[in-house]
Order: sequence, then structure tokens, then C-alpha cells
Amino acid sequence: MMVATLGIALPEIRQTFLLTELQAGSLFSVMMLIAAVTSVVAGRLADRIGRKTVLITGLSLLALGFGCAGVTGHPVLFFLLLAVTGIGYGFTPPSLYAIMSDLLPNRRGLGASLVSVTYGIGGAIGAVLASRVTAAFGWRTAFVAVGVIAAADMLLQLLWIRDTHRRRTAAQSGSFRDALTLPILILALAEFIGGSVFWASAAWTPTLLRTAKHLSLQEAGWVMGILSVANMTGSFTLGNLSDLFGRRRVIALSAFPAAAAAFVLFYWLQSPVALAIGIAVFGVIKASVPALVVALAQEAAPAGNAGTASGIIMALHYFAGVVAPLIAAQIIAATGDIVLAMILTTALPLVLYGCLISAVRERNR
Repeated sequence: MMVATLGIALPEIRQTFLLTELQAGSLFSVMMLIAAVTSVVAGRLADRIGRKTVLITGLSLLALGFGCAGVTGHPVLFFLLLAVTGIGYGFTPPSLYAIMSDLLPNRRGLGASLVSVTYGIGGAIGAVLASRVTAAFGWRTAFVAVGVIAAADMLLQLLWIRDTHRRRTAAQSGSFRDALTLPILILALAEFIGGSVFWASAAWTPTLLRTAKHLSLQEAGWVMGILSVANMTGSFTLGNLSDLFGRRRVIALSAFPAAAAAFVLFYWLQSPVALAIGIAVFGVIKASVPALVVALAQEAAPAGNAGTASGIIMALHYFAGVVAPLIAAQIIAATGDIVLAMILTTALPLVLYGCLISAVRERNR
């Protein structure tokens, strides 16, 4: 909800603080960069001091940073409060993935996919809420509203969730370096590449639909809405399949068809109906990122390091969110061909992503 609200309210925020396009874009970058760094820290802390403590801390920082950003009148303070929000954003997913792993040790695919599904639902609700509240009361009210929702969520988790993870000493969980095994490093690289597909397609597909495919603004909106639903459907479906047939097998076998689907979608399809069908197929079969990579990393990590593994994977996911749209933009500027750029930043990385996943040996579950 927080990310969607910032995106919806960005024009009004630019007008309020007189921001340039570069400064406005840096609002997302500062959060993603800080989230990438703090995710690693959060994952390690989740193993050492408990998942619930880290989750409550993350939600509290989200509520504080985003809510206060809605009332500040100084642009520098606004940036600093978004940095605080980024810390909370980095703390929340690794601890949440670790909690789900503890709750569903034999169904990690289902648990991780539920996180991705509800992330998508929150984004959809956030976009609707932000657009209506901003139109009626202004962007500041939308920010405060999301901050209040985050605070209520924090209180709910504080009262309801029981941390079943036993706190570990340094000797029990080992050092951070011990968690950096070869499979974890390969999976981190795979997540960076797979995450780059997620972020590049999210950032530039709407522009491709409106320019190269000549869809209207409304048609492009509907197609992107279908992509969001397809991502949620695919994450849930692939998560359940991975519990039945193995994480590595499902991720790898879905990555290569996803690469073919990306090529067909961006190169061949032209009509709105064909593009809607193509993007639905593409969204479903590419949806192993990041949930199933997190689940596979938790199982590949040394005992007692599920949180650390989650943090490492999510850090690379966020870092891809900073780098991938910029790489796609550079290719578009250099070639002048957005179709070619989207193929180079989706289809080819998906092939490499599938190869890296195939190189990891999966433990018997």
C-alpha cells in the first residue's frame, strides 16, 4: 500500500516540494537502496533475536516514517522520513518470510506464495485508496491514512503473533559468513536476475503498450491490471506445485517457458485482446520471483539461518528494483527500440535465471 500510494501521489508531491523529475524518481531509489541494505541486517536479526521483534520493528518504522512524511513541510525532512520508511520496508519481508517458514515448514512454497499474493492485494488496495483520498483530501491525508493502517497492523501482529522461533546464540546460528554458502550466493545472483525481469517489466511495459503497441491509456491500464492478477495467481499456483514436485524443478521449468512468452508478448502480439492473453500467460509463469527463491534459499541455508537467507534474497530483489529500470532505460535510449529493450531485459535474463536455479542442489524436504 505504501509503494502504491507514493506512486499515485507522486505528481502532487512534486508540485508541493517543487521537485525535478530526477528528484522525484530518487524518492523510490532511496527507499529501495536502504531496503536492500537493511534486509540483510533484518534477516540476520530475525535468526538471532526472533522474527516477531524484527517484524514489529519494521512495521513501526513504516508507520512512523510514512505517516510523518505526510505532515512534514520540508523536502529534506521528507526524504529523511522516506529513508526511515525504507528501513521499515527492508525489515518487514525477511522477518515475515521467516515466520511463514516456521509456521509451514513442510509447505514453504505455499507460505512464501501467500506473502506475494497479499503483497499484490495490498498494492491494488493502496492504489484505489490513494487515488480516492488524494483526490478528496490531498496526498498528505493519503500518507497519514497508510501510516495509521501500518500502525494498526503492527498492533495486530504484536498482540496476535506468537514467535515460535527459538532465539539463537551466535554459536548456534553461526556467523553471517557461514550462511554465505555457494548455493545461497547462486540463488542471490538468480534473484537479482529474476528480480530485474520483475522490475523492468513493471516499469516499462505500460510505456511499451502505449507507444509500440498503440494502446490507449485505459487499455494499457486494463492490461497492466491483468498482469497484477496473473502475478498473484502464478505465485500461488507455482508455490503449491513446488511443495508437491520440488522447488528447483518448478522454478526452472517455469523460467524457460516464461522467456518464450516474453518474446512472443513483446515482439509478436499487437491487438489489445492478444496482449491481454499474452501478458496473463507471461505473468503466471514468471511469478516464482521472489517467493519461491526465498523458500529454496531457506531450505538450502545452514540450520538456523532461514531468516538470514530470506534477508539476502530480498536484498538482491530490492537492488534489482533500483538497477533494472535504469538498465532498460539505457538500452531504450541507445537503440531507440523499446520492443528490443524489453526482450533483452526479460526474455534473455529469464533463460539465465532458469540456468542458475538448475545449478543449485535442492535438499530433500
